Parts: sequence; C-alpha cells; structure tokens
Amino acid sequence: MIPLEILERLRYSLSEINSQILRNNYIKGLSELKFNLNAVRLFSEQQYYIASNDAKAIAIMYSRSDYPDNTFFFKLLEGHQIALERLERLITYFNIEKEKIYPLPSVVAYTHFLLKLSLFHPIQEQIFAILINFPIFIENINKMGKILQEKYNFPEVSFFVDSKWEREIEFLALKILEKYDINFEKVFKTTKMIQEYELIYWESLYQEAIKTNP
Repeated sequence: MIPLEILERLRYSLSEINSQILRNNYIKGLSELKFNLNAVRLFSEQQYYIASNDAKAIAIMYSRSDYPDNTFFFKLLEGHQIALERLERLITYFNIEKEKIYPLPSVVAYTHFLLKLSLFHPIQEQIFAILINFPIFIENINKMGKILQEKYNFPEVSFFVDSKWEREIEFLALKILEKYDINFEKVFKTTKMIQEYELIYWESLYQEAIKTNP
C-alpha cells in the first residue's frame, strides 16, 4: 500500500476512538454550560504544560531526521511556535503563574507518550501518529473556540479558532513516507496508543473540571 492508502486505512480503523474523542464529555459539558470559566483556566494551565513539552518532542524528531525529511518537523515546529504565542495570551488573560502550574498526571500523560515517541520510535511511526492525532485535536479546539465565543462571550479565543490543520503539511508527510518501508501493525499500534492518550486527556479534563465548579 502507498502511504495515502495506509493513512486512510488507519483513519478508518480508528474511527470509533476518534469519534469518542470528538464527542468527549469536557467539550460537551462546556457546550451545555455545565462549567464556568474555571474549566477554561484549567484547560489553559494543562495545555501550556503539554504544548511546551510537545515542542521539545517535535524538536527531537527534527534532530533525529535528515534533510529533506526533517522539513516536515520544521514546519510543525513553526506552527507550534505560533500556537504557543496564542496560548501565552490565554495564560496572560487568566493571570496564570507558569511556575505554579501543577501538571495533572492523567491529563498530561499524552505529552509524555509523545516524548517517548520522539526518542524511541522510527520516523514512519512518528509521522503517522501526528497525521492521525493533530487534526483531531485541532478540530476539538476549534469547536471549543466556537462554544466559548457564542455561549460564554469569552474574548481570548485565538488559540482555539485560529488553529488550522494545513493539508500541505499532510501532503509533504505522505511524500516523505514513500521512501520508507511501513509495517502496518506497528504503525497501527502506535497511532491507536496516541489516540487512547488523547481520549484520556479530554476525559481527565472533564473529571478535573467538575471539581473546579462551585
């Protein structure tokens, strides 16, 4: 199979868990106005920790790959830097002191898996994991942004609404993968794991958000 066919097969095989991620209870709770803005503050704190560590993991992937393959990770880092700048504005809005952020283990487990992926897995698994995971996360935060604008009249939504998954990056990734042998079972295992961590992230946020509501 060519890389595009493998990607389509992975997305089909993971459609059930992806659907669970997109229907997660945290965003559902926001949509139903079950939470106040403490839940968004919680998201901001945990996501800042995660995004800061994700950037380091992507940088490691870049350092382990050679040109032109590392162009994929370089472009990811560029986009990630912009996302961090937007997240910084969210942190500032809530007057969050970064050094006092306490990363909740179940919420931040995702980023620790991404670090393992960057250090010990081959480029094929790294790229497919990103192609499966990042678009789903972006779809969720886009949804969050719309809810925060329309139902909470929340002003600082750039992190949520301006995030986009660029298909150009996906095309670049698929081109890079053409030169590599791909073991579908190994790639499927890795992509399934990262999506399981993604689901844990959202559902753990939900459980913690319940505690923040008075």
